[in-house]
Amino acid sequence: MIVSAKLDRITSEIVRLLNDPSLRGLATLRHYPMEKRIYARFGRCGFALDLQFDSEGGTRHVSILVEAVAKGSGRGGKRGYLHSQGTATAYFVELVGNSRRTRVMRSTYRNLDDLFSQVEKVRAEFYRRYEEVRARVPEAVGRVEAEVFHSIGVREPDLFLGV
Repeated sequence: MIVSAKLDRITSEIVRLLNDPSLRGLATLRHYPMEKRIYARFGRCGFALDLQFDSEGGTRHVSILVEAVAKGSGRGGKRGYLHSQGTATAYFVELVGNSRRTRVMRSTYRNLDDLFSQVEKVRAEFYRRYEEVRARVPEAVGRVEAEVFHSIGVREPDLFLGV
């Protein structure tokens, strides 16, 4: 039996970083509403976070990439991965000045619901902290250029871009 206690460890580590009092900037890449559709079709998905902290020596930057891969993904013939077990891998890269430290955490999950219950915890905490930082540090709000996709004949529910 695969238990999601390890997946909780990854979630807890990300939430811990999001709640660090020195957090002064954060960003994310991936479109959460699309992730379940990407996962259902390909058996894999993920998201990335960038966190910036005040530090004694200036600024500390942590980039996080989380990838989930269902068991049997890429083997074809499967209609979906909703009930598949899988593996989640979280990469943490910390930059302080010119030094770089990389850490990797791996875990397992039971199925899509187990995986996305953890993703939802991170998403909710990210946006809660985003609003706090935005209110506390108005100069932290900057403009990020929108991604531009060109598409003809494919409607939004069928787009799987940005994977």
